[in-house]
Order: sequence, then structure tokens, then C-alpha cells
Amino acid sequence: MKARLHLFALLLFFVSLIYDLLVWGAVPALDEVGPAIADSARREAPLAATYIALGASIDAAIPFLQSFGRERLTEAWSESFERIREDKTVAMDLVFGTTWNAQHRWIKTMYWAPPLLLLATLVLWLRRSKQVHMLTPRR
Repeated sequence: MKARLHLFALLLFFVSLIYDLLVWGAVPALDEVGPAIADSARREAPLAATYIALGASIDAAIPFLQSFGRERLTEAWSESFERIREDKTVAMDLVFGTTWNAQHRWIKTMYWAPPLLLLATLVLWLRRSKQVHMLTPRR
């Protein structure tokens, strides 16, 4: 099992990355606040801007996935929508600020999961067990 731990970490990396792409890709689809959050992400959060840019094309191609992401974001961030409408510059501060509910905490946790899991995958791959080849006597 220890020899394949890096593969497990790599699998978790891909699962968390896909989740982030699907959820953050739905940001532009949020009614009035989506463009404000996307603009704020481009200015202040390069990782979020990357998730939005890559995920938006996936979500646009498959409407079910866009509705999945929009539901998660609305449930997590609905308390901040009024404040974002008033002042569009505070969007990323509100998104990454105080945690309002469990869904908001989950989105913030999953936001940081891919970079950390990629690092863990690299470390585990470097520390993996190497196969030992026995020398056979010459005939």
C-alpha cells in the first residue's frame, strides 16, 4: 500500500481539481453577482481566476454541471450577495472571509486542496519504495 500512496494522492488531486472546476466555473452564471466575483478573482485571486476560466467552458458545455455549481455557490455565498451588489470590490474578501455555513467551509477547503495534494503527490512519489533487482550469477 505504501508503494502506491502517491497514486492515491494523485487521484485525490484530480477529484478535488474537478470539483473546483465545476463549482468555480459556475461563478459567471450567478445572477447579478457572478461577474463581480469573477472580476474580483482576476484582480486578487489567481487560483480562483484559473478555476473560473477553465471551469466556465466545462460548465457551459454541460448545463447540468453548471446548475450543480450554481446551487453550491448560492448555498454557500447567498449571505454575501447583497454586500457584493453594493460594493463589487469586496467580493473576494467576502468569499474567503468569515465562514457562514458548512457549504462555505467546504468550498474554502476544496479551494486549497489541489495545490496541497499536488505537493503531497510529489513528495510521496519521491519517497516511494523502489523495486530492488537481484543480480543473477553469470552462466
